[in-house]
Amino acid sequence: LAILSILIGIAGGYLISALTGIMIPDDYVQGLLYDFRPYSITYTLIKMAVFAFIITSISAFYGYYAKGNSLEVGAASTKAVVASSIVIMIFNLILTQILLI
Repeated sequence: LAILSILIGIAGGYLISALTGIMIPDDYVQGLLYDFRPYSITYTLIKMAVFAFIITSISAFYGYYAKGNSLEVGAASTKAVVASSIVIMIFNLILTQILLI
């Protein structure tokens, strides 16, 4: 799914550059190839797997310990989203430092 979204984003950029005339489509392709490193795909897939694990683990934790009525479930899901966002930002920093340096 991550690879598909990357390909759709690249194709969308190419289509916009071709339709709007902001840049020549050949320049767009050359720009992509200029800084392309195959490790970028590996890096993206590693981050995707780690982030998916974080989101599902935190959401499952808060969902499992939700008690009471539907208001408590809503509060637990809000806490899960906030906690997931914070942990993802921290792990993004850690993974970037480990994998790109």
